[in-house]
Amino acid sequence: MHLARAPTASLVIQTLLSCNPGCYSKFYMLEHAEWDTRGHSSFAPLKKLPQKFYLLGQNMILLTSCNGLLCLSAVRHKKEVTCVCNIATGEYMTLPGAKTKDDRFWQTIRGFGYSPKTNQYKLIAELALDKGFRRPDFNPAPRVEVYTLGADSWRIIGDAPYSFVGPYFGTFLNGALHCLIQPIDTTDSTSTFICSFDIEKEEFQPFPGPPIQDLGPNWEIEHIHLGASGGFLYLCENYPTSSSVDIWVMKEYGNEQSWMKEFVISNTSWKRGPVYFLNYGMGDEIYALRNFNQLCAYNARSKCFREVQVCGIYPEFHAIPYTPSLVSLKDAVAGEKSKGHIKNIQSLPKKKWVKKLYNFLLSAPFKAEALCGMILPPPKVMGIRLPDPLLRQFE
Repeated sequence: MHLARAPTASLVIQTLLSCNPGCYSKFYMLEHAEWDTRGHSSFAPLKKLPQKFYLLGQNMILLTSCNGLLCLSAVRHKKEVTCVCNIATGEYMTLPGAKTKDDRFWQTIRGFGYSPKTNQYKLIAELALDKGFRRPDFNPAPRVEVYTLGADSWRIIGDAPYSFVGPYFGTFLNGALHCLIQPIDTTDSTSTFICSFDIEKEEFQPFPGPPIQDLGPNWEIEHIHLGASGGFLYLCENYPTSSSVDIWVMKEYGNEQSWMKEFVISNTSWKRGPVYFLNYGMGDEIYALRNFNQLCAYNARSKCFREVQVCGIYPEFHAIPYTPSLVSLKDAVAGEKSKGHIKNIQSLPKKKWVKKLYNFLLSAPFKAEALCGMILPPPKVMGIRLPDPLLRQFE
């Protein structure tokens, strides 16, 4: 009931601190319901995620989300892991590694979806040979892996029937993930360039797309973007040769004839990167996330465009659409045994780490160069307050 009423136009924001590697990314929640939409310059208030959230690991990267469950990657004990967590409940679980142990193959998460019939959440991944190891006599086809939340391991369901393109994740709608794929025939303007993956049946199918510009032999996937908002599938078409961004909306799911070019946005700044709509069908003013790092607002009636200011964070950030919910991982996993994989962020160990650091700082002789290569969370993030003499020695 809560999920059905949850605000859909929300974001999880991760600040990017590439200019200062010594700093750590910070994470925030931004909810559309609390945005100040008065006047021409809007202010979007932020909510900091709980401090314990940072204990999931280092170098965290937002990947994708489904029904309030957030998927992210992190480094823990010098090993990259993938986690699924619910920010509201504090529950999290660490996913097992890829099915293969061959380091030549690289796993790429392609989407996160849910089957209402089986009440199962599944992640889809592509397992492909790293480019550095490909040879004319050894270039196996990418394989598709599926992980059901709570299972002991990933399952390989076969070779990928299509060539996935772009770094973007599949769009979840109506029990299926929708992905952009390399057109089977770039000389045919009606060639399939979208596929769907049924979460319940675990089957790929070609999916009808809108009548966009002629694909042509030099067709490039980065000029279109697929998304879902308000229960509708949409596609943004922003070819460099065009002076506008065309927004297509599928009014009747699965019906190729129902694609309509609903918006034509002439603002050239929208032509950089993908566009995510956040509140389609919820009013005249549509909010969008452009290029993962810029909030914009477009009024469908007046055709006016403005930017939404996000104050209090670094100008460089990465954000993904997110629907906050009370969905429990214990209800999302399959089987009673699987519930043992679920932990709570509040139970993550901290005292042991603090004690080790404290004893290390007290040890003699203490040399600054001994810290070289160590990656330690800053005391403020960890909620630790060391004695001032130790802090000065640590600095």
